[in-house]
Amino acid sequence: MKTRPVIALTGGPGGGKSALIEDLSRDPLWSGRFVAWPETAQVATFTTISPDEKLFQRVVVNLQVALEDGLDRALGPDDPRAIICHRGSLDSLAFWLQRGWPEREFFEFTASTRESHYGRYAAVIHLVTAADGVPRSYTRWPRAHRPEDADEAIALDRWLADIWGGHPGYRRIDNAGRDWAAKSRAARDALAELVGG
Repeated sequence: MKTRPVIALTGGPGGGKSALIEDLSRDPLWSGRFVAWPETAQVATFTTISPDEKLFQRVVVNLQVALEDGLDRALGPDDPRAIICHRGSLDSLAFWLQRGWPEREFFEFTASTRESHYGRYAAVIHLVTAADGVPRSYTRWPRAHRPEDADEAIALDRWLADIWGGHPGYRRIDNAGRDWAAKSRAARDALAELVGG
């Protein structure tokens, strides 16, 4: 059982997950109050299993769960800091669906349920991809590490909204009328509301 809140940042490519973690680190109200966990799929690429294999998504899910739980144990009961994850354990389902594989097979193949993934997180903050609303701000390979074009980013973002939308702590932060500073503030306000502070 986790001893602290674990929060997943989700959303299509280019939504601001990494930038939000950087902003939180510089924010006096959040600095020292959380530990960030990087995107697990990046770690999984070192396995040499192709992301085009179903096995890759099972590896990502299992690594995410194990590493989050390990970090929680390592911090111990006396450390109150929240864990903020760059993607949650159910994000893999969007990349599974992107390849045209059936949703039902994902849960069978990963021996998990939507409810078990939801139960891992106190909150899910969905940062909508810049491709949806501010396309001029959306960058991809080689200027950024993301290979998805704008349409692919939007499709992933919408799958993620469907996937996580039933979580009781789900908050969607879109780009409507917001520059990055306003979007970041909205996400930090949502975090404060959901986990206290």
